[in-house]
Amino acid sequence: MKTASWILWICILIAIFFLGRCSKRCEKVETVKVETVTETRVDTITVVEPVETVRTEIRRETIAAPADTVYLPGDTVRIEVPIETKEYRDTLYALQIEGYRARLNWVEVYPRTEYIYRTEIKTISSPLRRWSLGPSVSYGYDIKNNCWAPSVGVSVHYALWSW
Repeated sequence: MKTASWILWICILIAIFFLGRCSKRCEKVETVKVETVTETRVDTITVVEPVETVRTEIRRETIAAPADTVYLPGDTVRIEVPIETKEYRDTLYALQIEGYRARLNWVEVYPRTEYIYRTEIKTISSPLRRWSLGPSVSYGYDIKNNCWAPSVGVSVHYALWSW
């Protein structure tokens, strides 16, 4: 009788093992959240020696200049001076000046500084294990002695729900 009960227990454990192997495995749950934030900032640009791109003569003006190093009233020479416009252009700026004594007509500045921040959140949960084997402490009905009694042993569990 004892060998039959041991064989029965071994057969039950083998059956439970193969049932666990045949059961459907839970797949991994993967959540990927990608957040991209683009921030544009305005910077100060200093151009020391801009490069001339366009030069156009507008007109000529006559100005009075001293004829000598010593200035006397009426001692002047008439000089024809070209009045020009000049444009300076780059990927960061554009400006235009004009005149004999230069005068700034306009300036356009194109500062482009972009900061891109990217945040990735990945959540990967491990597969749920339905079958488990572990120690057991319980209280139940003892068939041999016909009474309620505590028991200690090893048990095989199948989880129907998990939290």
